[in-house]
Amino acid sequence: MRTPVVTIFVVCVLIVGFALAFRYRKEGFFTESPNISKSQAASLKRYKEDGDEDFYQQNYEEAIRQYKQAIRIWPTDAHLQNDLGASYYRLGLARMIPPMDEGEFDFGVEADARAEGSEPLKMVQEKLEPIESGIITAVVNDEADRDKIETYARSLGHYVHVEEEVTEEGEKEFWLTIITGETKEAFLNAEKEYLKSINIKYMKDETGRRYSNYATVSRNLGTLYFRMGRKKEAIAQWRRAMQLEPADAELRELLGKYEENE
Repeated sequence: MRTPVVTIFVVCVLIVGFALAFRYRKEGFFTESPNISKSQAASLKRYKEDGDEDFYQQNYEEAIRQYKQAIRIWPTDAHLQNDLGASYYRLGLARMIPPMDEGEFDFGVEADARAEGSEPLKMVQEKLEPIESGIITAVVNDEADRDKIETYARSLGHYVHVEEEVTEEGEKEFWLTIITGETKEAFLNAEKEYLKSINIKYMKDETGRRYSNYATVSRNLGTLYFRMGRKKEAIAQWRRAMQLEPADAELRELLGKYEENE
C-alpha cells in the first residue's frame, strides 16, 4: 500500500532539514589544497562565502552564480558541486506555483484517478493547464490510462516518472510524477550537479564499480529523487548515506521509519 503523502513528507522534510546543511564545519573549507595562485584562492574563498550567504538568504539564483564562479577556479571540489546542486534544488521549490517551502507537508497537486468512472487523462489535463511550473502527482490503476497520461505529459515537454506499486489486495497502481517549467529545469540541474559531486568523491569496490563516498550529497540526491517521484532510487541514496555515516542516529531512525512503510 502506498504510504500516505503526509507521512512520507514528514520523513522527507526532516531529512531535508539537516541534509542540506553544509558540512564545512565538520570537514573544513577544503579537504585538499588546490594548485592555484593566492589571488585565485582569495577569489575562491570569496565566491564560496558569498554563495553561502546568498543561499541562506534564499537568493538561489545568485548563489548559483557564485558557486559556478568558484567551480571555474576549482572544478574538482565535490563540496562546491553539492552546494550548487542544493541551490538548484531550492530554486526548483521556490519556482513552484504556488512556491513550496521545504518544510511544507505537500507534494504538489494531486490527481487521484483510481475511482471507478473517473476520467484520468482529463483530470490530469485540468490539473496541468494552470500550472506553469510545479509538480503534479497522479495515480491510476489502469495501464492504458498510465500510458495515455505519460504520452500526453511528455508531448508537452514535461518530466515524467512512473512507479508501479502493488496494493495489499494484490492490485497494481501506477504513480506518475509530472514536473513542469522552471521547477523541472532546476531539479534536473540539481541532479546533474549532485552526480558530478559523487563522481569526484567516490570509492570503488573489487569489481571497479563506483559508489558515493560523500554522505551529504547522497542524502541530498535521495531527497531530490523523492521529490521527483523516484522513491526506490531515493531510498538507495539514503541507505548509502547511512553506510557512510553509520553513527548518525537521526538518519538511521528516519530511514527506518520510512522503510517500514514500504
